[in-house]
Amino acid sequence: MTNYDSDPDWDPYNQDDFDFTANLTIDDVYVLYYSVTEAIRLWPGAPARPFQEQVHLSYMKDYLYRMILEHKMTIDVDTP
Repeated sequence: MTNYDSDPDWDPYNQDDFDFTANLTIDDVYVLYYSVTEAIRLWPGAPARPFQEQVHLSYMKDYLYRMILEHKMTIDVDTP
């Protein structure tokens, strides 16, 4: 788990940590996207939660949305 308090310069776009692979269905991606969106909407703000956490959630939301768009484009291309 990232300790946002120990590294104020943490950047979700530039991580040298471990990379993980997971097999997700598009339904899984939609559920994760909804969950992250709700976490952002309900985020209590700093100092209750570290500011970097909101940055990380926004990064995750964008990444999940790219997955959704890629799926939609693939469906449109594959469907005659």
